[in-house]
Amino acid sequence: MTERDALRDEIYRLAAAAEADPATTLNLKSLAVQLWANFNEFTVEDLEDILREEWRTRGLPFNDNAEL
Repeated sequence: MTERDALRDEIYRLAAAAEADPATTLNLKSLAVQLWANFNEFTVEDLEDILREEWRTRGLPFNDNAEL
């Protein structure tokens, strides 16, 4: 499994958690920073973009202007 595959798996897991409880996974910037700690091949901005795309696909709310 590549780092990109592992990242996708983790994002799918986070998205499923967000569907169950959107309030706990609303802050995309915070999620991106958490992912970056484990997937530092990607920039935080790249991770935010991937998260935003997955959230939009699922119709989930998000706050991409939140402070860290």
